[in-house]
Amino acid sequence: MRVPALLAAGLLAAFVAPAAAQEHVHQERAAYQDPWIKGTPADPSEEWLIAFGGRMYDQWAEILDQNLPARTHVSYPKGGPAKGADTWRCVECHGWDYKGADGAYKSGAHATGIKGIAGMAGADPEAVVTILRNPTHRYTPDVMPDAAARRLGLFVAKGQVDTTRFIDPATAKFKGDPARGKAMFQNLCATCHGYDGKAQNFGSTSAPSFVGTVAVEDPARLLHKIRNGRPGEAMPANIWMEPETLANLGAYAQTLDTK
Repeated sequence: MRVPALLAAGLLAAFVAPAAAQEHVHQERAAYQDPWIKGTPADPSEEWLIAFGGRMYDQWAEILDQNLPARTHVSYPKGGPAKGADTWRCVECHGWDYKGADGAYKSGAHATGIKGIAGMAGADPEAVVTILRNPTHRYTPDVMPDAAARRLGLFVAKGQVDTTRFIDPATAKFKGDPARGKAMFQNLCATCHGYDGKAQNFGSTSAPSFVGTVAVEDPARLLHKIRNGRPGEAMPANIWMEPETLANLGAYAQTLDTK
């Protein structure tokens, strides 16, 4: 069997110069991942637009290749736990469960007393954009362009889920079957996160945070990222998955090591 020249060169490089071969693979991966991360389909589906908006809810400046404003948002409560750039993130005030002061953020390190966005589920996306532009939110077109604001509005209107469908609020456990979620994690998620969920550290060396850590400590955050992807990363948005599948995957993630 004849081996194509490009493949042969790659195999040779892998054996003769492993470091160089790995760098070549990294460059090739970036060549197709960067347009996927930062680009837009010629004919985007509504689900793609919603998931884009979901990533903006997480970290809109990362999505738009901008820096968050350094100053604390003028509407952020005085004496609130956050300061500076983080106060411009939607999730910092409204929570991963979208319920704000009525959900997980009613107490603890993110408590501000600010209501969530759950009341805007099913609203006209343009009404959400109007709210983003108002004097309270101050996401003017020079901060958040119209096209991006519409995608965020679409997420708020059509992309929210009631987290209690997936997560028991009393126990913070996913309402799923970990045995069924295991097959999905090992065949899909492990590609990037490893079979033990520890291939990527979202924290630091001294305070690591892995898939299992997030699943146990902040399951709504995990659910949001599974459905919408992670800003600036080649993580697939699984917004198309059935609720039962998402719950199974979350239940398995909660069995993984947290440290």
